[in-house]
Amino acid sequence: MPELPLLIAIAALAGAAFSAYGVWRRRAVNAWPRATAEVVATEVIELGSRVQNREGPEQERRYLARVAVRFEVAGEAVATDNRRFDAAPSFRSREAAQAWLRDYPVGKALEVRHAPDDPRLAQFGPSRLPVRRIGLTLFLLAMAGFALFLHLKG
Repeated sequence: MPELPLLIAIAALAGAAFSAYGVWRRRAVNAWPRATAEVVATEVIELGSRVQNREGPEQERRYLARVAVRFEVAGEAVATDNRRFDAAPSFRSREAAQAWLRDYPVGKALEVRHAPDDPRLAQFGPSRLPVRRIGLTLFLLAMAGFALFLHLKG
């Protein structure tokens, strides 16, 4: 039993390392090149029955709000949408998804960040600080420290 706090500390440290890696990747995304994109299409997609059955028959219907954009990188046209990076947001009702899409009318100019090696991988909107992931990292580090304290004390 005295090894249990040590195992918890190791697991929490591993989780903190993975979480910190996610923070590091988001920082890298915030440094990607920027481009001004134009919204070319929007659509609401109802998740199919295969997804519903996997999550359980009583699972509520979900609706994805997809935004397609077009922009140029080094003179080349790039077409992509919001499912490739952050994933299209999902909603419990078609009306909520349509309301979210009202912020993205066709023809709207939108700032995107794109991966230098594959511009189709684009993040929409301004830079984001991954506050939740930073909080998770700090929480896991604190739990690892506490578990290590218990291990050394016992």
